[in-house]
Amino acid sequence: MTQIHIRINGKHFVINDQSTIQEALESWFNNSAASLLTPDHYAIALNQHFIPRTQYACTALQAGDDLELLAPMSGG
Repeated sequence: MTQIHIRINGKHFVINDQSTIQEALESWFNNSAASLLTPDHYAIALNQHFIPRTQYACTALQAGDDLELLAPMSGG
């Protein structure tokens, strides 16, 4: 299977071609040394566009995509 390079929170990450957001997040959290929170604790932006959680499993990633995990913050 071919691998592609993406960025998660500005860091390069390698995933299998045709991986979904959900698969990439699971791999990233499983390989993260500091996985304090699970993917459920974040909102996700793909190339600066919010992706609803219901679309994580059906949104395939492409080489060069940029995922940002945004932690919720209180305040205003």
